[in-house]
Amino acid sequence: MAVGLVDCNSFYCSCERAFHPETRGRPVVVLSNNDGCAIAFSKEAKAIGFGEMCEPFFKVKERIKEHNVAVFSSNYALYDNMSKRVMKILTQFSDDVEVYSVDEAFIGVEDLSSKDMHEYGGHIRQKILDSTGIPVGVGLSTTKVLSKIANKMSKQHKGVLVMNTEEQIDKILKDFPLRNIWGIGSASVTKLKLLGMETALDFKRFENEALIQKLLTKTGREIQDELRGIKCLNPEEIQDKKNIANTRSFGYDVYHKEELKEALATFASKAAEKLRWQKSVCFNLTAFVHTNQHKNVEQYYGIGTHNFMSGTSDTIKIIKAAHKVLDDIFRPGFAYKKGGVILNQITPDNERQIDLFNTDPDDNQALSSVIDAINNRFGPKTVKSLACGLDHNWKLNADYLSRRFTTNWNEVLRV
Repeated sequence: MAVGLVDCNSFYCSCERAFHPETRGRPVVVLSNNDGCAIAFSKEAKAIGFGEMCEPFFKVKERIKEHNVAVFSSNYALYDNMSKRVMKILTQFSDDVEVYSVDEAFIGVEDLSSKDMHEYGGHIRQKILDSTGIPVGVGLSTTKVLSKIANKMSKQHKGVLVMNTEEQIDKILKDFPLRNIWGIGSASVTKLKLLGMETALDFKRFENEALIQKLLTKTGREIQDELRGIKCLNPEEIQDKKNIANTRSFGYDVYHKEELKEALATFASKAAEKLRWQKSVCFNLTAFVHTNQHKNVEQYYGIGTHNFMSGTSDTIKIIKAAHKVLDDIFRPGFAYKKGGVILNQITPDNERQIDLFNTDPDDNQALSSVIDAINNRFGPKTVKSLACGLDHNWKLNADYLSRRFTTNWNEVLRV
């Protein structure tokens, strides 16, 4: 079986454009939490000089006005829902869909030698565009690494590229830089260049495999084999998610412990939900709060951890652990600007080691499953812990936030 990679183009910007057709053809920029930095750019925005990741918003405000750029605050409820819609459409084209991130997924492909594969990729693009308004690129090849390269190059081939012959693959790899190979970081690029390599084809043809494994570890060797058309790599081996973090800056300075407790409970709930979604548990939690490092005031950074004897994905347990850490690290009198919860030591739920003295940990799994089902059906936070609070006075600034068109009945598009 061959592999395809479907990747949404400028995903955050495309989600906004799907419901704001007046922005098509205009430069579009999406801001980070608290409207702090520019993090996503349409191709029109990149063409006029935008595109530097995490460029502070206040520094580019004048340029944005000058070029009539459409600006949006991050709308994660919208982006998450649109992502799920795209992934669901992919199941119509393949029984093997492997979601890699919010805007891309691998799909299993039966026969890459078929003359209709380019048409197959075109059907995927058109179906997703017609159903969601999101443009995508499709790369098809024999391995995941090659399909990533095919996808990256698909922009030069009207959105679809099929790499299915050795001659065609080598022709593309000959001009493909090392730094753009999936899983090859800047440190690895430096090492390979010291050995005389400049392109993906050089890496593919390098014969001293023992040296590659020594310099780039087992994963680097597997990437080399994938360039040679040998399947051996799982996305998790490159993605290697060792923790789940949910952190935010507050809309204004927070002084009261109760507001910090609400914020950490909200972050913990979101992290626990993601943990259950990927069928995992965590054995350790880190929580932190800190002041505004950009203000000329007395600074404080509080951080602490909590261990779970048995791995858990229970929202209630995780909230209680975050609050326990906050009790230890909170210092009165400081103006707190940011907080977060990080779940560590993550393992698959079916592989966790149970506590010797508590072989049946109370994880409220039935309750969590019901709450997840309700929230999936009726929208995020339909049911939540009261510990998360009701008013969220500490919430982020989002002056350019669009409506939650797909998840809130009061904000659906009106025609």
